[in-house]
Amino acid sequence: MSAASTGDEAIDMTDVDALYKMAEVSRVLRSATSTIEKFVHLASGTNDLTLMHCLVLVHLSRKASCKQLDLKSATGIAPTHLTKLVDELTHRGFVRRHRSSWDRRQIILALTAPGRETALRLLTSLHELTHKTQLNAIEELGSSLKRFVSTTANDEWLDRGSAHTNEVDQLDRGDMIVKPIN
Repeated sequence: MSAASTGDEAIDMTDVDALYKMAEVSRVLRSATSTIEKFVHLASGTNDLTLMHCLVLVHLSRKASCKQLDLKSATGIAPTHLTKLVDELTHRGFVRRHRSSWDRRQIILALTAPGRETALRLLTSLHELTHKTQLNAIEELGSSLKRFVSTTANDEWLDRGSAHTNEVDQLDRGDMIVKPIN
């Protein structure tokens, strides 16, 4: 273990290297996220549909209708975010929403004809744009990130937080939302 001196205390260079590696991973993750969003924009033919919009459209295209609760379970999207996405897709004319006739508490979702066309165009274009090696790399990255998150899940220091850090809320299915502390 090598160390450098900064006056009174020694700095472990392993820790310094770890910090540089974390910064590099952070940069690569931002770049990967940007690349994935570009794939979605190219495949959907529009810049105003996000990956999550597309996930909702594609999931709804698999059935004639779907309960919003089932959509939440299948996609892992947080309820408040899912409601916002469905509102936006409904406003754009891609999704139709109504209350169930047998249980008024249930919200039923279905694609409109333009929504179904958009989902089909998205899947067709995505198939043409992506290569098997890219899809394999995305799958490997996802698995690796899940392993990393699971190894840090029980680290108490992550739960403490401070005025200088962000508070991280763990949501259903491991989704993370970062909220600034005020």
